[in-house]
Amino acid sequence: MKYINSLRNFISLSGLNHIPGPSGLNFIKLMLHFKRDSLGALESTEENYGEVVRYGWPINTVIIYRTDLIKQVLGDKNKIYVKGEQTDEMKVVMGEGLVTNNDRKSWLRSRIIVSKELGSKPIIGFSKTIKDLTDSTIQSWRDNSKVQLDFSIEMRNLTFAIAGKTLLGSDLSKEDAKIVDDAVLYTSKMAHDHMFELFPTPYWVPTKKNRLFHFHNGNLSRIVERLIENEKQSPPHETSSILQRLVHAKNPETGESLSDKELKDEVITLLIAGYETTSNTLSWVLGLLSKHKKIQNEIRREIEDSQTPIESIKFKTTHPKLYCAILEGMRLYTAIPMSSRRNLVEDNFDFYKIPKNTSVVIPVWNIHRSERFWPNALSFKPERFTGVDVNRLDYFLPFSKGERRCVGENFSLVEVAIIVSEIIKSYDLELATKELPKAISHVSLKPLDGMPIKLTELPC
Repeated sequence: MKYINSLRNFISLSGLNHIPGPSGLNFIKLMLHFKRDSLGALESTEENYGEVVRYGWPINTVIIYRTDLIKQVLGDKNKIYVKGEQTDEMKVVMGEGLVTNNDRKSWLRSRIIVSKELGSKPIIGFSKTIKDLTDSTIQSWRDNSKVQLDFSIEMRNLTFAIAGKTLLGSDLSKEDAKIVDDAVLYTSKMAHDHMFELFPTPYWVPTKKNRLFHFHNGNLSRIVERLIENEKQSPPHETSSILQRLVHAKNPETGESLSDKELKDEVITLLIAGYETTSNTLSWVLGLLSKHKKIQNEIRREIEDSQTPIESIKFKTTHPKLYCAILEGMRLYTAIPMSSRRNLVEDNFDFYKIPKNTSVVIPVWNIHRSERFWPNALSFKPERFTGVDVNRLDYFLPFSKGERRCVGENFSLVEVAIIVSEIIKSYDLELATKELPKAISHVSLKPLDGMPIKLTELPC
């Protein structure tokens, strides 16, 4: 896909030179900066070139740091914008799942089916599984008597176990689970790295990395395909996995089902977009609470005083302090720090003409940390979300905006809430380092050196 885009960009010869941006040696330096540290490069780009910045041929990209323009792309004119090159790179792994599919007709058909199976009733059904697996993890910490753990690893293991149970079902053996986990990690990381290569090596070239990529990708596809075939033989029931629900699901309006290829693409998409991003969100939220003990204690008291279990998105009213802390954690350390779109027809950003097929990058990392929108932007202040309807905030984008907003938003929020509440009910958490680790964009936003946290068991 990227090679077709590069050829298209070459033929168009950019047409973006009227927009401020780097050129010559500065262009090369910043491209290398993006490859080494994409978050730092986003910050440097805004600082040096302003709120609308172009990166010319061969990538033909415009980065927009203004929320009115972001609203134009994601909302007002979303019909002329499809997912961009950043997302195109993930198609080699995700196929035409909801995240990558640019055919609006088939995307909408799939979204109607998938969103129903990730709705409030299934979330309530899965909440017990999430709690039970979290409690099992907590018990394992007690058994090995460790007082310090790397929560980036612990949360990855836990969220993968949850994804295996809720998404793929109980038929996934330990051996297959290891194969799936390795495959998701390697293939998504390699596809992510391709995004920041000017001229990446095509996947069909038999390099060592490419051969390993195809090995993992093939393993992932075969296991998911086998699970789909197995689930076709089993009728759905109250505790069905999402996969089993999707196998038997039909569009309520048309009666259509997902094809085998659509099923496979959606399941792999949910795997990659689900546990990888959720595990890193948990690492950051728990890291922030470990550093800010007063807020941690306030949330613990709220959980202890509440008579309502967390099992649906209604927790945002029954546990408002916890809800606001999760939102603030996602603001500071958003799972997907940038996203992209591509315009199908020519558009304008004020007086800047944006030629057809320009890649438009939305720097969520910068928007979430800008003093223009968030006073004391780098401070952890959950109270800033008290009584706020985040759907009305054009500058809060952890799940994107518009019709392509993340379909798993509520599932993710409830999962994070259950896990955080169970952990801080059982342990007092303290950050093992003076400051939080450096954040790096690695498929989703992760702590560079892990998230070391000291645990002190609380009395029952």
